[in-house]
Amino acid sequence: MKKPIAKRVLIALVTPALLLASPAAVIAQENDPDPKDGYQNPEESLKDELTSTAESHGWTFEEAEAQYRVAEAIGEIAARIAPERLDVFVGTALSEKPGGTPTLYVKGEADSFVHEVIKESGLDVIVADQQPFSFLELEDRNERLNRELTEIGFSDLSSGFDITAEGVITAELAANPELPSDPEEILKKLSEEFQKGVQLTVSDKLGNTAEHGYGGMAAYVGGTFNCTTGWTVINARGVTGVSTAGHCTGINQAWQPGHGFIPLTFQQQHRGYWGDMEWHTTPGHVDRAEFYAHPNTRRDTLSVEPWWGFTVGESICMFGRSTNVRKCGLDVQNPWWSCTLDGFYTQSLVRMNGDVTIGGDSGGGWSWNNRAYGSHVGDCSWQNVFSRVDDMNEAIGVSVLTQ
Repeated sequence: MKKPIAKRVLIALVTPALLLASPAAVIAQENDPDPKDGYQNPEESLKDELTSTAESHGWTFEEAEAQYRVAEAIGEIAARIAPERLDVFVGTALSEKPGGTPTLYVKGEADSFVHEVIKESGLDVIVADQQPFSFLELEDRNERLNRELTEIGFSDLSSGFDITAEGVITAELAANPELPSDPEEILKKLSEEFQKGVQLTVSDKLGNTAEHGYGGMAAYVGGTFNCTTGWTVINARGVTGVSTAGHCTGINQAWQPGHGFIPLTFQQQHRGYWGDMEWHTTPGHVDRAEFYAHPNTRRDTLSVEPWWGFTVGESICMFGRSTNVRKCGLDVQNPWWSCTLDGFYTQSLVRMNGDVTIGGDSGGGWSWNNRAYGSHVGDCSWQNVFSRVDDMNEAIGVSVLTQ
């Protein structure tokens, strides 16, 4: 496969000290309660996030701050380029060095529009163009590969693509005594297009696991703790409620700290192309655009991360009511992943570079500062995966409620 050419756009990196407030979190509610009452304003939230990220990564606070600043900047570049160049946009990745030069991946040759957006940003960016596939083409390629593997007889699988390696698809298959176990033999059974750019492995165990008011509340089935609510949501008719994972079957109550149990009424579920999600209304209760980031600490929900904003190497935090501790030690590894969970072929997942959750965290929110990123699902190939909340409308007909 032809090696892509990485072009460096030599623009001076903006260096003033970062102010502790994210672009989407400039103004909090005027009537927000005092922080001592269990609330963090956006500035406090960001400081909390950076402190935790620095500790878990072995960085200084300043290094975590620098990495965050670059992640926000390359995210803004992606937000301008992706909608205008869906046919060539592949994705973005951060440097392993905190605050280092990020990379933008582009199918074919980057045109003048791409270069102009980068120039206007004032950010030093490596442009890795001449990539073979766009992000959307990689999604389709991954789905078609899994369809062929399923037709051969492999019903339990885990796969996704690596945008930093020319879109190579990694697929792990559960061993079947009636089917070949040699990856090379399996590849020969696939279409010609999959004879390159695909890495297959066969394993005895895949590590695919679906881990069994306000967002971030403990959710119950008949008084038994089961999952975690993720986000306050709203549908097109203005009806509000809360989300959780689609595999959290039978949820009918949630526990709100300082209040007690509140009833939940099931509305809609999806387990498939758009991930693993469902939502419930909360009869007789007012739903606010807030979520629990810690056991007794809430934050405003101010924005939602779009699908093109997931940058490889970007830190995202997770809070579930089973671990009951906010975890900020994982980074995005694959902005698209799919695997078989409880017999459901589940797609559009984001896979992180490790596992920090346990059973009962399902449905909990993946977030950063005041921004909603995902709804926890479980593990694919032993690594945490979550559904993108940007896909909620397609999946279950609601969107995250923001202020």
